[in-house]
Formats: sequence, C-alpha cells, structure tokens
Amino acid sequence: MLGDIDSQSDHADAPRRHRRRESGSSLLAMTLVVVLFGVLGVGGWWAYNNVVKEFFTVADFEGDGNGTVVTVEVTEGMLVADIGNMLYNEGVVASSKAFVNASEDDGDSGTTIQPGAYEMQEEMSGAAALAILTNPENRMANAVTIPEGFTSMEVYERLSEHTGVPIEDFEAAAADPEALGVDPLWFEGFSDRQFKSVEGFLFPATYEFNENMTAEQMLTEMVAKFNATIEEIDFVDRVAQISDPDPDFDPGAVDGQDFQPPTGGEFEIHPWMALQIASIIQTESGSPKDDAKISRVMYNKLYLNWFEHEQTNCNCFESEAIWNYGRQLNGEDPITSGEEINWFEVMRDPENPWAPSAPENAGYLPSAIANPGVAALEGAVEPEEGDWLFFVTAYEEDGELLALFAHSYEEHQENTRTAEENGIQ
Repeated sequence: MLGDIDSQSDHADAPRRHRRRESGSSLLAMTLVVVLFGVLGVGGWWAYNNVVKEFFTVADFEGDGNGTVVTVEVTEGMLVADIGNMLYNEGVVASSKAFVNASEDDGDSGTTIQPGAYEMQEEMSGAAALAILTNPENRMANAVTIPEGFTSMEVYERLSEHTGVPIEDFEAAAADPEALGVDPLWFEGFSDRQFKSVEGFLFPATYEFNENMTAEQMLTEMVAKFNATIEEIDFVDRVAQISDPDPDFDPGAVDGQDFQPPTGGEFEIHPWMALQIASIIQTESGSPKDDAKISRVMYNKLYLNWFEHEQTNCNCFESEAIWNYGRQLNGEDPITSGEEINWFEVMRDPENPWAPSAPENAGYLPSAIANPGVAALEGAVEPEEGDWLFFVTAYEEDGELLALFAHSYEEHQENTRTAEENGIQ
C-alpha cells in the first residue's frame, strides 16, 4: 500500500512534459483501439450480411401464393410450431420457421388461431399464411373432411352425419357416376366382371358442405376435385407409360391351365385398372414411401408368369382388403386377420366375386375398393422396378409403418415373422 502511495506521489511531482507525453501515448493507443474495433465492426457487419445472414436466413416464399388452392386443418391443441410444420408439409410455406417468425413479429398472433379448416394457397410467405389463419372469417364454417382411403359407404355416412342428408340420397345419386361428372373413359375396356361404380372417384379432401345442398351436388363436387387432381398429375397419360413386368409371358403357351389373362393376353393398362391398384395401395400402405413398391407388387401379381415361378396361387391381387370391401358392400363389418376364420376357404371362394385368391377371379376387380389420395394415385402410375410378389407391414420408423418386400413365399414368411416380433401383426 505504501509503495502505491509513493508511486502516485512521484507521478504527481513529475515534470509536466512527461505527463503530456504519457497522455499523448494514451490518446494514440485509444485511437488505435477505436480504429481497430471500427475495422472489426465494419468487417463483422459485412460478414453478417454477406455470409452469416445468407447462411442462416430462414427460407420463405414471397407473396400470397401461386394460385394452387390447398385446404388445411388446424386441430385442437396445435402449437404455432405444429401449425408451421403442417403448412410446410402441405407446401403452403417454405419453412415452418418462416411462419413461426411471422407470428413472433406480429406479437405472437399465431397463438390466437382457431381450430378448423382454411383454404390457402401453395407457396405463401409466412406473413401471408399467418394473415389467413388469424382472420376468423377465413375459417370454413361447414367444413367436413373425407380421409384418404374411405370407401363410398363411409363417405355417405360421414356426409350424412355432417349435413343430415339421408344416406339413401347419396346411394341414389351415386347410381349414375357419369351424371356426377365421371368421364366415360374410366369405363372403357371393361370385361364381364367390372361394373360402373363411383368408388375411387370421390376425392378425399376437406369440403364446405351444408344441409341446404343435395347429395348429388356434394358428390358432383367431389368428382370434380378428382378430375382436377387427375389432370394435375397427368394420371391418364402416365398410365400408358407403365412397363410390362414380364413381356415374354405368353398365357396361351401354358398347357393344361385354365387361365384368363387380365387384359385379354396383351399388356394394355386402361385408366380404371391403375385406379383399382391405387385404391389397393391406399388401403394397404402404411407410408407413401412404400406406395411405388406396393404398386409393382400388384402389377407383378397380375402379369408375371406364376406357372413358372410357382409363388402365388393365380394372377390375382390376393389382398384381404378386397374381401373385406365385398363384405362392406353386403352391409357386413370387416374382419381383421387376427380373428378366427378359415382364410384359405373364404379368400378362394369361387362364388364370391370379391374373393381375391380364387383362380376364377383372376385379373382385375369388379371396381375400385376405396377412394385414393394423390400419393397412392402417383404410386399406381410410377411402379418401382422390382420382382416382388409379397409385402407385409413389418416395422415402424419415424412414426410411419413400413413394409418388407419379397419375391419368394419363403422370404415373405420370414418377413411376416419379423412383423410379429415387432408387434405389427
């Protein structure tokens, strides 16, 4: 302490010129520090604007959308981030964060969004999407959602519950699919087994229907949505591009076998055939990731020479869902594979047109068995290359149920055991 006092005293008694020289040095040092920080500041700002900001900027669209209408549904309990993720998955916003940021910049207004259905557009900015959802007037007051995979019977029941229009009215309106707007091309190339049905043409989406609408008006709007979707994804033209799984297969060369080829001996796919496969995909698939593979399984089952590979019973779909659809048509409840029943007998019943493993039912079905969404429709016209004849939903990954695929029945049995071990079956 004394040393400090002495030093300060000596410093006070030092000649003034020494003190001025020391002040000048301090000023120079201070100036250099300021200049240095200034350089760093300018450089840092440049780096932020040209490097950091460019790297970390949240992806966001500009404007109010591209004109493609998307109906989204906000459910009870959704957080702002949940809504953002849903909008991103539907193609409305470029990123969930863009929507979350817009909400935060607007005083967390996203927390005021009411549950319900909203019509939006693809490729909206986060702010534009927020403006739609935070305006209660944009909420569809009479919205009803038809899930993917609903059968026509389930559609009628849902619409009747929503509007009060009797189920019988929907059944009567559906008796003439073409009067509802189904293009006649969907019924070209029928054999004696097929019949005209509205099944497959009632597009799954969210609609605004009320009790003042007729059954015919509602079903017509659903068919119109189907027609628009089919045109948008170029479904009909892509059907013609589906490749023959076995171009060397000549059914007429098979001796001693009563076989009726699915299309009269030539590989020619009509749109209704691909629609049937899309309906099976929609019913059987646990994830869009498997749709194209399931599609190939179905085409393989119909068109591969099973006399040669001896893996399947006939050139038929062999799907439990088909048999259960027949039960629904007859007013019966579906039966799951876990229930006690002689599956070999019922799946091969020659008297039942919906028995999918009966050789007498080789080929396509009497109609589609459900109303598929976009992913299933896409899968039906873009089958992945492969020789698979079997698949089984066998494991869960990231919240999705995925399947294992096999060519031989032995490998399929192993996959089935894996599914049972995973608790899927």
